[in-house]
Amino acid sequence: MKSLHLIKIPCTLLMLYLLSGVPNVFAQQLSVSGTVRDERGTPLAGVTVKEKGSSNTVITNDLGKFVITLSAPGNAIIFSYVGFHPQEREATSSNPNLDITLKEDASSLDEVVVVGYQDVQRRKMTGAVSSVKGKDFENTPYATFDAMLQGRVAGLAVMSTSGEPGTNNIVNIRGSSNLGLADNQLQAPLYVIDGIIYDVSDIRAAYGDASPLQAINPNDIESVDILKDASASAIYGARAANGVIIVKTKRPALGTPEVRIAAYTGISSRPAMKPITVGAAERRMKMGLLYAGGEYDWFSNGQIHQMLTDSLNPGYNQATDWQGLFLQSAPITNVNVSIGATMEKFLYRISAQHYYEEGVMMGYENQSLTPRLLLQVNPMKNLQFETNIFAGFTKAKHGSGDGSKYPFSTWGFPSSFWQITDLEEQVYTGRYDGLLDDDRSTSINGNIAGTIQEFLVPELSLRSQFSFNVNNNTRDLYRPKLLTGNQNIAQNWVNQNRRWEWESYVNYAKTLNDAHTVSGVLGYGLEKNVANYNYLRGRSDNNEAIKTVTGVGPGPNLSGNSNIAERSRMSVFGRFGYDYKDRYLISASYRMDASSRYNADNRWGIFPSISAGWTLTEEEFFKGWTSFISYFKIRGSYGLTGRDPGSEYAHYTMLAYSGAYYGSVIDNGLPGSQNTDNGLEISQFTYNGVNVNYPNYNSDATSATIKWERSPQFNAGVDLNLLNDRIAINADYYIRDSKDLVYGLQMPATSGYSNISTNFISVRNSGVELTLNSRNMSPRSTFQWNTNFNISYNRNYVTRLPNGGQEIKVGPPWMERTLNVGQPLYPFKVWKVDGVYATNEDVPVNPLTGDRMRHYGGTMYQAGDPRRLDMNGDYSIDENDKVDMGDPNPDFMGGMTHTFTYKNWSLSALTTFIFGRTLWNGYLSDKLQDAGSATLFNTWGPNSAIAGDFTMADFWMKPGDQTRFPSLFHNTVDNWHIANSTFVENASFIRIKNVRAGYTVPQAFSKRFGMSSVRLYAVLDNIAIFSWSTVPDPEAVEANGYSTGNGYPIPKKWTFGLDITL
Repeated sequence: MKSLHLIKIPCTLLMLYLLSGVPNVFAQQLSVSGTVRDERGTPLAGVTVKEKGSSNTVITNDLGKFVITLSAPGNAIIFSYVGFHPQEREATSSNPNLDITLKEDASSLDEVVVVGYQDVQRRKMTGAVSSVKGKDFENTPYATFDAMLQGRVAGLAVMSTSGEPGTNNIVNIRGSSNLGLADNQLQAPLYVIDGIIYDVSDIRAAYGDASPLQAINPNDIESVDILKDASASAIYGARAANGVIIVKTKRPALGTPEVRIAAYTGISSRPAMKPITVGAAERRMKMGLLYAGGEYDWFSNGQIHQMLTDSLNPGYNQATDWQGLFLQSAPITNVNVSIGATMEKFLYRISAQHYYEEGVMMGYENQSLTPRLLLQVNPMKNLQFETNIFAGFTKAKHGSGDGSKYPFSTWGFPSSFWQITDLEEQVYTGRYDGLLDDDRSTSINGNIAGTIQEFLVPELSLRSQFSFNVNNNTRDLYRPKLLTGNQNIAQNWVNQNRRWEWESYVNYAKTLNDAHTVSGVLGYGLEKNVANYNYLRGRSDNNEAIKTVTGVGPGPNLSGNSNIAERSRMSVFGRFGYDYKDRYLISASYRMDASSRYNADNRWGIFPSISAGWTLTEEEFFKGWTSFISYFKIRGSYGLTGRDPGSEYAHYTMLAYSGAYYGSVIDNGLPGSQNTDNGLEISQFTYNGVNVNYPNYNSDATSATIKWERSPQFNAGVDLNLLNDRIAINADYYIRDSKDLVYGLQMPATSGYSNISTNFISVRNSGVELTLNSRNMSPRSTFQWNTNFNISYNRNYVTRLPNGGQEIKVGPPWMERTLNVGQPLYPFKVWKVDGVYATNEDVPVNPLTGDRMRHYGGTMYQAGDPRRLDMNGDYSIDENDKVDMGDPNPDFMGGMTHTFTYKNWSLSALTTFIFGRTLWNGYLSDKLQDAGSATLFNTWGPNSAIAGDFTMADFWMKPGDQTRFPSLFHNTVDNWHIANSTFVENASFIRIKNVRAGYTVPQAFSKRFGMSSVRLYAVLDNIAIFSWSTVPDPEAVEANGYSTGNGYPIPKKWTFGLDITL
């Protein structure tokens, strides 16, 4: 018993000792509270409040308030918030209440930029990178985010060639080197979505204008970084020749789950109709032209159709503006929902968007569903697993009720006199019951990644990532013979593309003695891509009940083709960076890619880069200037990027049967034009007066020496901030060469091949970029006005051509474009026109023959004909007199954004512009060609087109007239030929792109209903355009500059929305 008491005594003493220390432990902790505001005194919600040197973190509530318990008095607290300078404060037991004011980071020098496998502070950047925040363009009424970047970044060209919902845009960085006249995706940059490669050139759709970017929800985007030079993009090597656009999506905030609901609705307003002449005015104009042409006998002989002469006939006295049949105001709706939270051990974010837009042309619509899942788990302190999956499901209708994609064409309608039937109205508006157009696409993309922090050493991390893209597109299209004029035609496309990539890399970063910072990346990657394309076409005469290819039995009415293509790539890459106190900056990258597209000798491509920067404001000798110049950095870079173009089997010569090239095909005795579905492999050709047969492979012959396209790039830039960062200026000069571009040259018919493809051509783009950001009001003012202005100049020209630099002509003889060394890509080949011959005496006379100037068809020029210049002096206007004119590539482009805020109100306006671009006005040429119709009985009859409005032009009418335009009523020398310089026009324009207004409901009101924030807003898009051309919209032209005037108009959009956070 005594021994037991002896044991109890020391235990009791031990407990008393331990208990006596408890108050001391608690006394060492300190509870700190306070409020965080901006410079205008507005409370900031969501500010991260962290005890320095620990993981102890809280965030401010909706009123900007916080409470944090420090492990010891005197410990520092770090306050950080996106868009503001971080601040560090100490709290003591005598002062546990803090009022914090964060200053806006107008220069964004501490902003993190994603540059490929690394996040880098902007102040440490040595390359040319521009950034756009997602909040600047979210809830803009477009199906794809690329359209929302227009006018916001210097050097980034975004042009909408069509207003059809969900279609492709022209997107290029620092000019174009695209040798494909119609394929916009060949010049598209590489997109990287949260580390997932998204190469739009791999994604093929049955409807070529559909945009693959519909799979990306614009409201999920946190920021977009545009990598413009080789220093920034060379680490992506073989895929970076056209630049890189990195998209970083939103991640959830710390704390309790946040639910956000954003929705808007609105209309696309009915486009203005083109000026035309209808009814009695049309009749008077057409009769007047016939009389002016001296065709009096046509009236007396009854050669004029009664539609023109019998104005009392109810079937011929209408005044129908056919455009009004298919133009409409159309609805737009969008609903976006997200929920997410960041906890100690995991984070998640789930979102989904449904977008619907009906076209302003009847029969068109587009809708998409884009869900996304982000999940990150941290099972251990230094171990992290993450999966990020986003998908897109789209469904579209593409109109074309009359069987034509261009319903605006002047020849697409009968005269306005014609009495329309209900059936004709259904046909023209795409509402005919017999039409079927079902176009569906599915895109599933994602990655699964694991990261180990402090791998082997504290400064090293290891990340391994597997990413994938699965894209499927199917389209069933059926047009009954009422629309085709011949047979019922059913078509089916099935396109599939599957791609996976596995990358692993280590990331190192260490700062020595608070002065020397060393960083690096080293990794490797494997990639595989498999594509399947299938097409079927069926024809029938009578069966309209089954509207798919299934309804067509085996035989000559059923045809099709299929293709499977595989490619693979292996890569090794690395980057090294060094900086000394943010003063001297050096970065270098190196990447090697091996592509299965090329043979063993050319399989590997090497893509290095090096860059350096010098921050002068960190130098002691510059300290006296910092009150005015708050930041000044000069930087330069040189590097090499690349591209592996061509087919998946580029170094092989592929064989295919076809009768579509050269001559006829021996197929049941019918000419090749009638056997496009079933052409055999033998074609006929006349050689030296003898008919010969030869194989027609309808595929390019290729060279075994075909290799990578290379893009050497140089960049020199300046970053300059003035007046305590209230003004920020970024300027760059660049040279971007595109060397060894693959091009197909036409081959002799007897070879059996249409073209031979290899690395023939080189192109250079060089220019200057300028970006100016300014805060125009005092930071303490409740009224704020910020301005962003950017402008870029680019010169584009060819530097190398095959065969000693000989000119290459592209396109049909009547509408050629050219490639010439020293000239831009694809100027127009035209006759230079200098007015109109007022009299016969004005026409030059050949002194040898005494005849007036002749057209290439032999007809002599006369009064009223265009004065085409005889460039070679042979008194004959033919192909040899054509000159290169115009440039479809813009010289200057840019935009200006003004943003105004006052308390809870905001207003912003974006204006975009393009200067120095020319277009080829096929719309005007076609309209005038129609006006000059002279086909006896049907002249101005049921086969004639609706009449254009010609009041805008002065035409030659009688001898002596001094006019701009030639005669309308005789056209023996192709007066309105598209190859007249008359139709080369200035395509420059200024567009008021959009205006956004918003109001944030006071929190005192919104919290009554359980909501953290409520914002109301309105967006007006495509408000007005000011241009120097005669086409309806100089932006909505083909990438090669040709304007049919018949494409889908770009509509004005008016939307109203509500954004709620719970």
